[in-house]
Amino acid sequence: MPDTLSFRASLIGLALVVLAVFQIAAGPALAQSPFSAVRKVGDRVITEYDVSQRIAFLELLNASATDIRAEAISRLTAEAVQRNHARRMGVRVTPDELVEGMAEFAGRADLETEAFIAELADGGVDRESFEAFVEVGLLWRKIVGPELGPTTNVTATEIARARDVAAIRGTKRVLISEIFLPADPQYADPVAQIVGLIENARSIEEFSQIAREYSLAGSRERGGRLDWVALEQLPGQIGGPIGAAEPGQIVGPIELSGAIAFFQLRAVDSTRDIPAERVKLTYKRLLLPGGRSPETLATYADIRDRVQHCDGLDPYAAGLPDGSITDHEALMQSIPQSDAVELARLDRFETSANTVEGDNLVVLMLCRRELEQDPRPRDSQIENSLFNDRLSARSDIMLDELIADTVIVDY
Repeated sequence: MPDTLSFRASLIGLALVVLAVFQIAAGPALAQSPFSAVRKVGDRVITEYDVSQRIAFLELLNASATDIRAEAISRLTAEAVQRNHARRMGVRVTPDELVEGMAEFAGRADLETEAFIAELADGGVDRESFEAFVEVGLLWRKIVGPELGPTTNVTATEIARARDVAAIRGTKRVLISEIFLPADPQYADPVAQIVGLIENARSIEEFSQIAREYSLAGSRERGGRLDWVALEQLPGQIGGPIGAAEPGQIVGPIELSGAIAFFQLRAVDSTRDIPAERVKLTYKRLLLPGGRSPETLATYADIRDRVQHCDGLDPYAAGLPDGSITDHEALMQSIPQSDAVELARLDRFETSANTVEGDNLVVLMLCRRELEQDPRPRDSQIENSLFNDRLSARSDIMLDELIADTVIVDY
């Protein structure tokens, strides 16, 4: 066990060389010929150059993969399969379509095509790699649309359900700090000592101080502190533990490519809590005579078993006094409390009958629970969004099947 001075010297030495060590941690791949084969997919060969180009492209796009090389190879493999399938189908992309596709992609970054290509070149990505990336996307779009589009349907019920507050995706943002340490065997002893310091950190400031002194990450000058990030953007290996952590809790060690990582959750912000003043309910209210008598409760049991949608409640008002069944549309905050409490627990087309009004059993049925939006999305917009999501999911399954049927050889 080193004494205090030698241990401190080891840590200082580590802090001075750690960035250089991390830069060469990519391993033997850097020493290979750029034209050496990495993988053969059907009759297409993925070279080391292809992989290096895709890694550079992913880094420019801020990809969050924990193993970016594996991610690059995986994507290139899928694209090779897509190209092979396009060739068998006789699908091609014209020069004009390629120009339009490149302009569309560059436009997402608010850049003209040539300006975007210049930015890519500064990051080490050549024009041909970008063209190939866009081309395969266009090929796949041409295949998926005619092949899967006609059998991909969106119903009116699904459009209505998509408007429900329950279907509105909330976002959870987190503030985290990070520490990255080298995984190189020659630094195992000093790293083990630093790991002990991290695991014994008792405050956010103490964790940040350790990050300033020993972390490999570019955030070290900020004490490892990162800005707000959506939890869903973090890879599962990190996002899962972070999502379950409490502020101040340290997550790690997590083994990444060439590094050991620790994260500390500093704060959480959720936008899923939608304020009541923006939630609009549409519901039916049926007054059944007899209060909680056995006959009335039997009628309600029949309603619960048979009625599948709001229009199905109307026949039960036949023969009852006028006003026994009413339609309501109101913001959550303006609904009478007795009804609001019941409706808050219901999903679309569910019923409740826990209250009485005079000699009547109050049957409530929720028809819609929507977020009041300005402007309100048109049904056609929601339909297009649902269609695209469904088509994308089906195309992913189709691609997985094509990959499974392809002979793939690693070198």
